[in-house]
This record gives sequence, C-alpha cells and structure tokens, in this order.
Amino acid sequence: MILVSVVIPAYNAADRLPTALNSVLAQTCPPEKLEVIIVDDGSPDDTAVVAREHLRVTPMESQVITVDNGGPSRARNIGWQTSSGEWVQFLDDDDVLAHTKIEQQASVARTAPDDVAVLYSDWKRIQADDSFHEGEVQSPQIRDEFMLADLINADGFIHLGSALFRRSWLERVKGFEEEHWLIEDVHLLLRLAMAGGRFDHVETEEPVFFYRQRDEGSLVAENKRAFIEGCVRNARMVEQHARKNDMLTDPLRDQLTRVYFQGTRYYAPRDRERFSEIWDRIRGLKPDAHPETPPHLRMASKILGYPAAEKVAVSYRRLKSSLKGESQS
Repeated sequence: MILVSVVIPAYNAADRLPTALNSVLAQTCPPEKLEVIIVDDGSPDDTAVVAREHLRVTPMESQVITVDNGGPSRARNIGWQTSSGEWVQFLDDDDVLAHTKIEQQASVARTAPDDVAVLYSDWKRIQADDSFHEGEVQSPQIRDEFMLADLINADGFIHLGSALFRRSWLERVKGFEEEHWLIEDVHLLLRLAMAGGRFDHVETEEPVFFYRQRDEGSLVAENKRAFIEGCVRNARMVEQHARKNDMLTDPLRDQLTRVYFQGTRYYAPRDRERFSEIWDRIRGLKPDAHPETPPHLRMASKILGYPAAEKVAVSYRRLKSSLKGESQS
C-alpha cells in the first residue's frame, strides 16, 4: 500500500477531536502506511494536549503542530506540506471516517493514472449526537466532460473528508488559498480541475465519510454573507476561466446562473448594489434568465422582470414575517 497522510486542522476542539481521531486510529490500513498530523490552529482550550494524549501510544507516525490562529486553509496547508504521504486525507476535527475508508481508496490510488488528482466516494451527514442513520447518502458524480459544472453544483459537492488528494496535484496548485475560510474546499477542487486534474469515483458499499452537521458554532452558521460571497467568488472564477479558454458550454452557463441567483436572493433585501452587480453577471451569461425556484417568483419574474419581482417578493416576506410576529405576541 501507499503511504497516506491524515491531516486534521483543529480549533477549540478538545471535546470533539477524540471521536474524529479514534476513527483514524481504527483504520484497517497497516499502521505503518498511515501518518497523522494534527494542526492546532491557536486553540484557547486543551486541543493540543488531548491530541498528544490520544497519539501517545499509536504505532502510526504522528505529530501535533501548534500555530497561531490563521484559519482552516492555512492549517491544512501547514499539515500537508509537513506530511510525507503520496496521498493526503483531510479530516475536520468533528467528522468521522468509516474504518475501511482509507484502505478502500488507497487500493485504487496505488494504480491511479498520474492525471487523477482526487479519489472520492459516497458520504453522509450526521447530526451532532452522532445519529448515523439519519440523512441521505451523498453520491456526487463528477463527469470529465462537465467537470466544472458538476463541481459547482450542490449535488456534486465532494466533501474533503470523503476524498484522497494526490500530493503532487496539491503542490501544483499550491494547496488552499489561505485567505479563504469558507467554501475554500470547493475553491480547491475547482482549481485542481482547471489545472487539468481528474476526479475518479471509488465505488464502496457504504458511505466512507460522515460529516457532522452543526447548526451552531460552525463558520457557515455564523457568517451567512461570507458563505454566499464564497459561492459567488467560486462561480466568478470558473466563469472567467471558461471564457478565457472557450469552455463556456450551455450546462456550465446554467449552473453558474443557479449559483448567481443564490447570491441575488440573499442580497435582494440586504444590499441592492451587490444585488445589481450579481444580476449583471447573470444577464451576461443568460440575458433571458429567470430563477428556477420558487415557482411564484419565476412566474412573477417573467411578467415583471426579475429585479422588480424580487422586490415584490422581499416586501411579501417582510409583511409575512411581521404578521407572524404580531400573532405570536
């Protein structure tokens, strides 16, 4: 088997880290074919102490690195750049690997062609209480001929933890862009694809990775605007690349438009200037575009024009919220 490096960025995770780390220590790979690198991202709690205690008796090569807080992208870069493995497994401090995850994917990685940058498999969301049987299995399919469109489609989302990344391809794109703290995972995947890397799906009988859904305390939950901006940023990067390389196909136009509409809906009641900027990008892609959902907004958009329809929708939602508040008081 090949050597796989498991990189875990951890922040204020003393209570969560043991579960994630135990799922690594329980891997069915030979321990000499795994190394574990935990990057404590300036945690104010005992994250580093907990990590060292759990790794104290493992036969795997391991180390705990403590750095000043710089965000998940920087922590992951420090981790994989310190590592020795030909392939890298990223794992967030509150997520879980199936016991056979790395073994199954590593067996494919050993003979994967050089242009394969990412191996990925099915994954599943779990609740904070580890309810493994809730939620649907996520089975993204990234097609070579529609790679960029599939990667920015929510249905094609490859969670970092569900994949193995080839080190040489991480080196080619210089890993994560460290200023990005949200949607940085999709940003990396898109850059790998634009650099020519391929994505291969490794078939497994069960999901190999479990993402713990946290409604509070996560970066996304605490900053919705930054999340939306991350989605728009990624779409704009893809659009610019596609225009430059004459790759702006109809499926890609459609998917970029869907992402941009996500931005306009968010900004309609909050920032009309930003709404207009993103609406201009939509018209540049599809002059006759209308939102796909909800149906009543799509119908109103065809009659009134999209900006006017969104204004009406905003007013309606505000009135509905106001009436609901009065009825509860």
